[in-house]
Amino acid sequence: MFFSKGDAPIHGGPSIAELAAFGLTPGDVVDFSVNVNPYGPSDAMVEAVRRAPLRAYPDPASTRGREALARTLTPARTAEEIVVGSGATELFWSIARALLARDECVVVAAPCFAEFPAAAAAVGARVVAVASTPARAFDVDIDEVAHAARANDATIVHLGTPSSPVGRRVSPAAIAALAHAAPRAHIVLDESFLALSDRHRDLDATLPDSVIRVRSLTKDHAIAGLRAGYLLASPAIARRIAAARPSWTTSTLTEAAVVATTTDAEHAFVRDCRERLLADSRALARALTGVGLAPVPSVAPYLVVPLPAGLTAAHLRRRLLPRALLIRDCASFGLPNYVRLAARPAADRARLVAALSEELPSC
Repeated sequence: MFFSKGDAPIHGGPSIAELAAFGLTPGDVVDFSVNVNPYGPSDAMVEAVRRAPLRAYPDPASTRGREALARTLTPARTAEEIVVGSGATELFWSIARALLARDECVVVAAPCFAEFPAAAAAVGARVVAVASTPARAFDVDIDEVAHAARANDATIVHLGTPSSPVGRRVSPAAIAALAHAAPRAHIVLDESFLALSDRHRDLDATLPDSVIRVRSLTKDHAIAGLRAGYLLASPAIARRIAAARPSWTTSTLTEAAVVATTTDAEHAFVRDCRERLLADSRALARALTGVGLAPVPSVAPYLVVPLPAGLTAAHLRRRLLPRALLIRDCASFGLPNYVRLAARPAADRARLVAALSEELPSC
């Protein structure tokens, strides 16, 4: 599941060529493979992006975006502690370029989103995975991660809360304990799905200075095609990361979107969507149980589901795609017998469950 230089991470979402083989376009498909808010973007967000200037060069430092975030984050942060990026992926690669050198070690709590391990491998770092297991419901073993960090003299420890693809929470207390137990390492914490989770208040927790918190705005506000995110770090680390990036990493459209996310109206939009999505997730879990599946408990609006013995995720995905239903095969996470399903509105959920009811007995 982790990458040597030259390997390409695998993600959810449709492949244009694959869909074309079935006579489908992306607009035909109900996509359960990506965890983007299906209730957005808001009209106000669309209008803010539409008003962004196209003829002007963007501000390389994204000053307006950083200042807007600093004014609205809890607890208060300064603009010097914020780096705005073109989504979490670009920020992960910028962190790797800024903080890692060849042959240094990164310890990763696995399974996880593929981009940071890939970025670490691309700069020549050594990636050590500490895998959570089904026996622990995929909870991260903080003691084991800390032991691996010390044993390998790790420069960076990487984990997510909620984790991807499983949706398990790592508490702020556990993250602080990890920082204390591995004081030589930076902790790169992926919080991309935290705002839409039922542990969203963890966003406001104070964490040690060694923790770099990466947040994706594309999921919350349904602007994945635009790419927007930011990180929080100490001023010194934020400066190092910013200095390692090319000029104009973010566009005027991205900065306009970042500013728009800080308005009271957009905060209310995310809150309302979170309530709807978590209800959708609970309903999906009940429906899956009704067709004989047992999703892993998740705090996020997505579920990882083990499949019946002998059935691979790749096979089930191939059976559902001609029905214009796309699910996430978790083989790239090292889980070939698991699928990940994003929460979606009731009509989409009913369509998926009906298809599973027909396909599972014959697979």
